[in-house]
Amino acid sequence: MLIFSKDIGQRDHIHELEDKLPDLKLYMEYQRKLFPYTVIRAGLDLAYKEIDDMLNYVDNDYRPPADSNRQEYPSDVDQWYRQRFPWSSAFLKMEDLHYTLVTLVKAMDSFRTHETANSYHWTVLYDSAHNIIQVYNSLIREKPDQSRDIHLSNAVEVDFDDFINNYWLNLDFMIFSQADFPHKRHMERKEAIEEAIKQRMTEGEEPMAALEALTPELKLEEATLKLLRRDPVETRFLELTSSPETGQQYESLYQNKLETPEHGKISVIDADYLNNHEAFSKK
Repeated sequence: MLIFSKDIGQRDHIHELEDKLPDLKLYMEYQRKLFPYTVIRAGLDLAYKEIDDMLNYVDNDYRPPADSNRQEYPSDVDQWYRQRFPWSSAFLKMEDLHYTLVTLVKAMDSFRTHETANSYHWTVLYDSAHNIIQVYNSLIREKPDQSRDIHLSNAVEVDFDDFINNYWLNLDFMIFSQADFPHKRHMERKEAIEEAIKQRMTEGEEPMAALEALTPELKLEEATLKLLRRDPVETRFLELTSSPETGQQYESLYQNKLETPEHGKISVIDADYLNNHEAFSKK
């Protein structure tokens, strides 16, 4: 199973401040209506089907294969790829994306290990989640009966920005780029990194050289640096780092406490939900 910021298999978390904060309670009730595992898995399945269709189309000299169920193919496959997978396509060729999708789907089906993703994987997961949420929300609004075939939630639209805030570890792949959504939780880190880079650039350093110099302090992964440099993709960076399932991967979220200005010490997971609720409520 892939390791996210929170356990995507956990749906019934009760926030310790719900009874004191009615708006937070509504927010948590919304969270409990989501099926995070299904969002990720359905997104990967859709992405795999689409990319597989396109690669077969290209291999067949840009003619629909005889066994294809796809009704339409784009006139410009490269343009379609950039528009459909804007973040993935910035760093991965379509063949590399296909390989990454296979790797991620296998990880989602493994319940005996936990797999740690890197920035290459997070771009693919980001695009995949965005695409399936778009499809699902459109069905919820226009064809609610058909939405049950995907079933990303208990009959509510899924807020993509909030979903990323809650489940992504970081958005380091967006360093040097403009985000399409607020992603308040992650933008604080991104903006701090970019400000540190700007300060070093005033001393004459190139942006990537400044980022590399800051890597020990920022705890950036090697894969993130290679991605941001647009280095040729090495297959080893498309693999996941595997560790045994211990049942303790998320224990610190519940056992460790954080001090909050208004509510004193609360668990890490409740502090995170509280911050994301505040961003959610200001939309």
